[in-house]
Amino acid sequence: MFRFVRIFVIVVLCAACSVDNGNDPFSGFWEGPHPVDPNKKFYVQIIETDSSFTKGYWTDNGFYDSGFQIDSLKISGNSIRFFVPNWNCTYLGERTGNTIRGGFTCEGEPFDSVLLVKNNEIARYLTDALPRCHNTDYKYHCQTPKQLDDILPTSHIRNEGDSLFIYSLLPQIVNGDYGRLNSFLLIRNNQLICEEYFYGYGQNTLHQAESTTKSITSLLIGIAMDKGFITDLNEPVATILEVPDFDKRITLTHLLTMTSGLTPNDEELYLSNNRLATILSRELNNEPGNKFQYDGGNTELLGAILKKKTGLYADEFAKEYLFEPLHITYFNWNIGKQNGYPCMAGSLKIAPREMAKIGLMVLNKGRFNGQQVVSEEWIEQSTSFKTHTHIQGDDYAFQWWNLTLKSGGEEYPCIWANGFGSQFIYIFPTLNAVIVTTGHNYEFDSWAITSGIETYLHLLK
Repeated sequence: MFRFVRIFVIVVLCAACSVDNGNDPFSGFWEGPHPVDPNKKFYVQIIETDSSFTKGYWTDNGFYDSGFQIDSLKISGNSIRFFVPNWNCTYLGERTGNTIRGGFTCEGEPFDSVLLVKNNEIARYLTDALPRCHNTDYKYHCQTPKQLDDILPTSHIRNEGDSLFIYSLLPQIVNGDYGRLNSFLLIRNNQLICEEYFYGYGQNTLHQAESTTKSITSLLIGIAMDKGFITDLNEPVATILEVPDFDKRITLTHLLTMTSGLTPNDEELYLSNNRLATILSRELNNEPGNKFQYDGGNTELLGAILKKKTGLYADEFAKEYLFEPLHITYFNWNIGKQNGYPCMAGSLKIAPREMAKIGLMVLNKGRFNGQQVVSEEWIEQSTSFKTHTHIQGDDYAFQWWNLTLKSGGEEYPCIWANGFGSQFIYIFPTLNAVIVTTGHNYEFDSWAITSGIETYLHLLK
């Protein structure tokens, strides 16, 4: 049984706020174990005694991980039967109170006993974006963010435009219109005025930042420039890393702009036991500087260059020169380390409030809490247009994206850190605003929330 663990499950999306039929003793969430990993569990949600109202979920460390399909639900008295197509297994069981004793029958395998236990509290992590949001009389209310000792200023909503923006967009997020967002933060005029966490997430919950890590890498290169560790962005990578067989035309600028010309292949790169050796052995498929080709290998090389130039691995350098000045303490950059090198293209785990500090620092041209953390010159240089990309309307700078959102008949330039799954930092200089989102939108449109922000952005004027 459970050979389905290696199969990527088909997702069945349901409304963000669901209603259980309390009159049915089978209604609600039934928890089962993972066959190997005690940190993972699966849940069967029965809303009505009909297959079309039955959903399946996996959790990892208590949080939503993925969904799966359930079919052919049959309930008779205290007996239950359902089929999981992706696993090709049928569950048979008998309910006694809040437990179901039974197991899975899978083709070609012996019967596997699996006890299901009722756990309706898990709705907070699976289907209810906010507590009681499924109630018919529910209305979203924005609480003033708490002032903590992390040096991030907070405030209540101060003007009508901010209020209209929040009360237009946030109810849609709660409703699941933009997929599964886990947090939404809004800074206006240097004050955090909206800070919401969904599906059981909280202020200190770490999120894998995905490719937002690349934008943070750009800041580290800038700090290294400011402090004189790096003096020339046109220096050949081959010279810096002392690899004579590497193409000597490729420079730091090419890495920063994803125009190195190296053949992109992120899948190969991150399955490799030695990322640096893999990227250094790649051949060119374009002349350096000629074409934007998005690939994490460029960012991995930037991490190696930081180590060569500063004597510190990128995570050590970040802690001393970026995170400590920003009072960032909730982070973990240990995932995917190889030979001491952290994964630069997407493995940083960090709390959303810490991401907001990074956005605020960039908005203020490198200053935070009265300190110039990154030079104004580097912020300007690294976040301004460098090359067009393969995506219409999305341009690229030094590991930052440049967008222009159109809202209410006006255009708003945006400096954007873009991480798959909705790990985003939006910086709007003309609105003096920063927006941070994190999410688990790997099965939905990762970028859907951008359209929601764009719809209401003009309200922030």
